[in-house]
Amino acid sequence: MSDLEKISILCVDDESLLLEVFQDFFKREPGFSITTCTNATDAIDQLTTQSFDAILADYGLPDKDGINLLKEIRGGGFSGLFIIITGKHRAHVAIDALNSGADYYIQKGGGMVNDMASLVEFIRNGVGKIRADRALVERESMYRSIIENNSDLICRFLPGGEIRFINESFIEFVGRSKDECIGSSIFSFVPDEEGKKIVGQLQNLTPSKPGIFIKHAFLKSDGSSAEIEWNYRAIFNLAGAIVEYQTAGREGHGLVQIHEPLASQSEITAVSTVKTAVTGTEPEDEWDTFSNTIETLENPVFAIDKTGVIITWNKAMEHLTGVTAKEMVGKGNREYAIPFYGEPRPMLVDYIVISTHKRQSGKFPGIKRVGNTFTSEMEKVKIREKPMYLWGKGTAVYDDKGQLIAAIETLTVVEQQPETLKSDESEKEIYIGGLSSPTLKVAGGSASGAIAGLVPSPPRGYGIYATNKRLFVIQNPDFDLSKPKGMQYGPYVLDDLFGTRTTIDNRPKTIDAIEKLLVYEITKQDLVTIELMNPVLLPGFLTLYNKTGESFRMFIDHKTAFLQIEHLIKSFYPEILRME
Repeated sequence: MSDLEKISILCVDDESLLLEVFQDFFKREPGFSITTCTNATDAIDQLTTQSFDAILADYGLPDKDGINLLKEIRGGGFSGLFIIITGKHRAHVAIDALNSGADYYIQKGGGMVNDMASLVEFIRNGVGKIRADRALVERESMYRSIIENNSDLICRFLPGGEIRFINESFIEFVGRSKDECIGSSIFSFVPDEEGKKIVGQLQNLTPSKPGIFIKHAFLKSDGSSAEIEWNYRAIFNLAGAIVEYQTAGREGHGLVQIHEPLASQSEITAVSTVKTAVTGTEPEDEWDTFSNTIETLENPVFAIDKTGVIITWNKAMEHLTGVTAKEMVGKGNREYAIPFYGEPRPMLVDYIVISTHKRQSGKFPGIKRVGNTFTSEMEKVKIREKPMYLWGKGTAVYDDKGQLIAAIETLTVVEQQPETLKSDESEKEIYIGGLSSPTLKVAGGSASGAIAGLVPSPPRGYGIYATNKRLFVIQNPDFDLSKPKGMQYGPYVLDDLFGTRTTIDNRPKTIDAIEKLLVYEITKQDLVTIELMNPVLLPGFLTLYNKTGESFRMFIDHKTAFLQIEHLIKSFYPEILRME
């Protein structure tokens, strides 16, 4: 059993004899590791550098009683088991501890040895449940993060058209609230004549051909419409009947084409042949739901199991690489790397599935971790003989027992600009990418010589965006904390401000929309140096220096936002980037 799989216990007691008893017992008990200390101060120090599944603490510690220690570490976010150790005839202590958030208590004395078997069983069962619940939450969070924060317009609806789920991109695009959309018909957003054709095509889907790409008009609340490329997929029960549809859509204009457009020949084209998981009448298995969602996304995504065998290769990966899922799924030996590097070699998913010991060996340079997400450095590759910048973002998938079963990697690619292209040539301006966040702030003032050192108050969220010609800084009204009614993304703000996670809006924006929110812009030809400082103890920052000696600085309060900005700058102008 690896150290990660073992149940880790911290035992806190000022009686050295009792600590020895616990140490000897748990060292003999399989699947446990134990750390000891003699006071509350040392226990808190241990918790700052190491995580524990369970804490056993004496009530009568010399510097702080066990209940105050319990309250302090629960307030600091400790969610494991807490077991109070009390003296005999002190039942009120046990009751007070349980009321304060303890999970169990054990009494000192000659009979304590007889209670150890019950204690071990309680810890095993309690930690197992906590790990399973945590894995479930992480998988749900990972699933939700993919669909909620994805730039695609994602919708799930019943065969009659009733909408059951939509993501934020869908809400923003149509200009209606979530409550207005849920329960309404998906076909109310489609012109009547086109709607009839779509219904006919969807009714013809089968388990062997469950998907279809359709390009059609989609209506907004203001009466306008836009041509959207949709990937419709049917979900079937065991009898082969359609129980639900899921669709993901994207506006075609402004995108960098890395494959032949699927919907360019007619209104209805290109039937997908990738098999959809068949489900029963019970709610969909989480992994099937997750796989179906990955399949419909425009982002190139693939996954491997813990042995390195490819288990998912979505349609966007097929379009990017020209290699079909049928050719890839089931293969091992790192064949997923061949379309990018021309040979089998390790990628980010390999780093995720290997042991912690091997990760620390230094054989995988340039990979960074924020929470449960791993990010690789940007690399120059060739995809279908086209020079590209590529970087990956990945996460692990666990089963209900907390065991790693797979690793998923999402790829971002940007086409390299020809090195021979002159800066004054009038090539078409192409959107590269960008992000907004309340963790991004700008210094007081603008690019007028010395950088001011104050951040505006109340805080306002900003964004940074790039095309192949210009870099923009905008103030994003969606992240304006000065508004009396709060922010559009209010539910996520408290978590963000306290640093537990970041709110990132990386949905594509049109150049016109960016220019309307402009705080600062600079052309590539006017830039001399771009400086990036990593946020560690203090906020990080991005500083832009132009030819006249002026500079502009953006502060970055969160590691996740920093990593995305680093990738953006490397795809925009890596030659002048200086990392601190």
